[in-house]
Amino acid sequence: MRTRPITRITLAAVLAFGGAVGQAGARQASAGAGPQEARSLEAAVVASRADSWLGAYEKAGDFSGVVVLAQGDNVLYAKAFGFADMQVRSPNRLETRFRVASLSKTFTAAAVEQLVARGKLRYTDPISRYVGGIANGDAITIEQLLTHESGVGVLDSEDLYRDCISHDQLLHRLANAKPLFAPGKRSAYSNEGYFLLAAVIERVSGTSYENFLRQNIFTPLQMGNSGVACRDLPAGRSAFGNVSTASEARLQPLPYNEAALDGAGSVYSNADDLLRWLRAVGSNPSFSVSKLGYPYGWGKRRYGTRDLIEQSGQLEGFIAHVAIYPKEHIYAVVLGNIQSGFSQRVTQDLEAVLFGGPLSLPPAATPILLGERSMRQYVGSYHSKEIAYSQTLAIRDGQLAMHWGQDPFWREMVMIDGDAFFLRAEYAQIHFERGPDGAVHRMVWSWPGGAHLAFDKDRIVEDNGPDAAVNP
Repeated sequence: MRTRPITRITLAAVLAFGGAVGQAGARQASAGAGPQEARSLEAAVVASRADSWLGAYEKAGDFSGVVVLAQGDNVLYAKAFGFADMQVRSPNRLETRFRVASLSKTFTAAAVEQLVARGKLRYTDPISRYVGGIANGDAITIEQLLTHESGVGVLDSEDLYRDCISHDQLLHRLANAKPLFAPGKRSAYSNEGYFLLAAVIERVSGTSYENFLRQNIFTPLQMGNSGVACRDLPAGRSAFGNVSTASEARLQPLPYNEAALDGAGSVYSNADDLLRWLRAVGSNPSFSVSKLGYPYGWGKRRYGTRDLIEQSGQLEGFIAHVAIYPKEHIYAVVLGNIQSGFSQRVTQDLEAVLFGGPLSLPPAATPILLGERSMRQYVGSYHSKEIAYSQTLAIRDGQLAMHWGQDPFWREMVMIDGDAFFLRAEYAQIHFERGPDGAVHRMVWSWPGGAHLAFDKDRIVEDNGPDAAVNP
């Protein structure tokens, strides 16, 4: 999985809120933790809150999937919503398999930890000992890859999203990617770093990344519905991905599945298997993260009064989220096959479902009809000074749509006010700004949680030009 800008923005905000990646952030979070009282949750109360929360998003067309909540061995809530395949209306079931995207990182980190425990690998080893040709390879350690502090370069080209490219070819491309920063100097969420860890696992173990996970994690934990897939899941009870759009149909089936990087996003699973995994991480000494200052592959958080570790993931058309409250022995699994801004509400809403508090509701956005002639004034390419990814806006199937960088998947936007648009796939609001000439010069994006990005338009078309568009 290539991390899109919104994912990087969201992760940056979460890391800032929950503690910086690394040992220092973990110690700081632990130092501020107060006493917590473990208590048994009432299944009926949790189920009522969960139904209210998820039912609203299902009705809005923004959620379809499976949610399981458990405390210890007691399952508090387990329910499937919507359709695994929207086109033939086959329902999601509790056993339906989903692409779990960045949840894959928790398995990759565990595989590395197993190799370290067996004396096959050390956290202080440089990546160059196992994979040659990577810029700064002699200075990048295994631990820096685990904690997103390696500074390794970014892969971004259209075929990476579409094709299953061999590991050797990907390593060759990564060897030519410009580093983001010197190793250990700062942190930046990196799928490429976890892909390198998958390559290390293969070199050290002498088997494929997929086989290592199957032999050392999936089979021992009886996770029979879990595996690794670059693009397509096994035939049978597997979900197909969709994206929320501005069209009347509301959902757009994917033209093809996004290709995922091993180590970073290629694992698929179902809710029962992931519950087994969470229980193992929470209690099995072979997978325990409690001894680590920072749990590799996870985020260590404290949103309210309770400590937890969690991980979220997103591939085109799919969302996934898991959380462990170690003090209360609570485990949460959320899997979905509709990509919408709902994914950004999961973290806080789960806390409210489990322990009480206000639940979010889907945003109301009343679209304003806009003709193609009026849409043309917004069309073009835009760049931000804050991130490397550009944006392209175009008219597709009679609707204004955008995509990030080389990402080939388009997302539809709907006008909600003069020069203001809404992108349901991310719950983002976009406001276009005009210059003294009346033409569109700039746009500012705002996401739930407070993240903002400004983009300048590369080519300005004046209102009195031959291609001028009028206001709606």
